[in-house]
Amino acid sequence: MKYQLLTAVVFTTLTASLALAADEPNPIKDSMKYSHKAPKGEKKINEKIIEGAATDAEIAKTLELYKAIGDTKPPKGDAADFKAKVAKLVAATEEVVAKKPDAAMHYKEAVNCKACHSEHKAD
Repeated sequence: MKYQLLTAVVFTTLTASLALAADEPNPIKDSMKYSHKAPKGEKKINEKIIEGAATDAEIAKTLELYKAIGDTKPPKGDAADFKAKVAKLVAATEEVVAKKPDAAMHYKEAVNCKACHSEHKAD
């Protein structure tokens, strides 16, 4: 009986811990999900930004999410390099918000998925 009770307590504790961990915000995942993924047949917001087809609200939310990434520790790799890449992405997105000339080109250069993923994405 003691072992069954102990097992139940351990199981409940682990389940609750996993549920809480799943509810924690993850700025990197949130940003990638919103700005860099789209339902099949729809354009990703980052592609719409490059094309000049994103709404002001989509760009503003993307910028907000990118800024939140800057306060996040990278899953792997050099933190300073990660922060520099995120800072470049934030600056380029701010240019898009301000509707500066060449902003879309700067954004396209900053949204170099492979450069960031190869260095910082967890396997």
